[in-house]
Amino acid sequence: MKNIIKYPAYLQINKKMIPYQPFADHLKSIGVLASPSELHAQASAVLCVNKTASFELWLKQMINEYCVENPHDPNFNMVMSAVFDYAKDQLGKDDYSYQLLLPQDNSSLANRVSVLSEWVATFLSALGTTGMTDNRLSKEGSEFMRDMEQIARIENDEDEVTGEELDFIEITEYVRTGVMMLYIELNTSAVHSQSIN
Repeated sequence: MKNIIKYPAYLQINKKMIPYQPFADHLKSIGVLASPSELHAQASAVLCVNKTASFELWLKQMINEYCVENPHDPNFNMVMSAVFDYAKDQLGKDDYSYQLLLPQDNSSLANRVSVLSEWVATFLSALGTTGMTDNRLSKEGSEFMRDMEQIARIENDEDEVTGEELDFIEITEYVRTGVMMLYIELNTSAVHSQSIN
């Protein structure tokens, strides 16, 4: 008899991209009061600061950060592991395949803008929690962080965002490439500082 505990079907089908809504529904069903974007942003931030960060350390932070009904549920651990591995795998590749975990294109633009803003705000907050300081950043890195603070404050007004699809795509791409730059920059500076000590 096969083990009853296994990854949900939506995580088995496509390792390259986790579908947002099935994941959001599954998180609710196992009592996790966090969105897929929040979890992905948290994992991405931790890995940007330290690419060797362990899943166990991140999981402990997530349990402390969010209200989790049953943190010892094996299903919860497997789903969280899938998110962490997804972010780690994509950030670690040199093919620039890293993607933000956001709702699909069939979701309303207003919803996608709102979730992008939430992703960015969570990412910035998680960077602060991990102890990242601006003095580790290049001029470009500091500029990116300032831009991210503005993106985190994007207003979610249905009337204002209608018809702004191109802007949304450009902003998402800017965030995506900026996070990859940050990952390389912070992890390279960490290796350098260790080598001179």
